[in-house]
Amino acid sequence: MIAGMKMRLAAVLTAALLSPAAANAQTMGFACPDPGTTFTYDSGTKVVARGRDGMDCTMEIVGGKPYKLRALLFDNPSPDGRDMSAFITALRPERLWPLEIGKKIEARYSAGGQSWNYVLTVVRYEKRTGPGDAMIDTFLIEMQEQGGDGHRAVSRWWISPADKFAIRFDYSDGSGRANRAIVTSVKR
Repeated sequence: MIAGMKMRLAAVLTAALLSPAAANAQTMGFACPDPGTTFTYDSGTKVVARGRDGMDCTMEIVGGKPYKLRALLFDNPSPDGRDMSAFITALRPERLWPLEIGKKIEARYSAGGQSWNYVLTVVRYEKRTGPGDAMIDTFLIEMQEQGGDGHRAVSRWWISPADKFAIRFDYSDGSGRANRAIVTSVKR
């Protein structure tokens, strides 16, 4: 009797581990946050999801202007107001979707007589501290940037499948510049 129960338990566990849901646990199709979802950053800035337009999530800064978020990675216009269309077109970040561990894209961008090479990689699936200090599942996307005169930089996004948004971003370069943005709350 106990041997039979153990065999049934083993069969159930094996089926669960081999199910399509378990196989897809480390992939994510593209989706935008549900309209009306508000994300608050550690800086106090709040953004509201408004909808989707292809691979762009339409967003709006509370008390500010609307913008598009391409492939959950790049704001256009950028936070400083610059038009990022040429950069986004060169990188084509939508090629990274659906997210899968190890997936990598490469791109080159040139402007003003200078060129940069980019490699974007879905590095891993990990638990990360998210809004309200909860541990949540995320995909870590890393972008390596190399330019002339030895310029190097790295950007990282932690994309939450549950929130359909980057709950953390950080950037650093070889000159010592660094920046980060952390979502501290999500209201649906």
